[in-house]
Amino acid sequence: MKTYQNSAMLKIPEKRIRLDRNTGEWQDNPVKKRFLKGPIPLDWLTAATQLPGKAINVGIALWWLAGMSKTGELKLTRQAELAMNISKDAERDGLRRLQQAGLIELTARPGQRHSVRIVKEFALHGSSE
Repeated sequence: MKTYQNSAMLKIPEKRIRLDRNTGEWQDNPVKKRFLKGPIPLDWLTAATQLPGKAINVGIALWWLAGMSKTGELKLTRQAELAMNISKDAERDGLRRLQQAGLIELTARPGQRHSVRIVKEFALHGSSE
């Protein structure tokens, strides 16, 4: 359970509840845990782990967002950056490194975050399946 503090420094507990439509009673509604939706190609992850900096963090954040996206285009959100401990500089460097490695494709739009498409069909050279 989260707690919030007001200006008088009193802790106010937060509890999520929902109305059960069948019984008409209020029930606890716990916060759902975050997860990665797969499958995530092992060749893709292996290549990302070999890149310097926080490229793997950026890659995992992209896969997390891709699991929630209905389209192939996505943008790295501030929530994803915070969840994966990515600074703005690390985001920029990670996206550039993933692009140079052929793991993602970037589309720049003025005044907006880059649109990203994950190259799911990426294969390491010399890997066999």
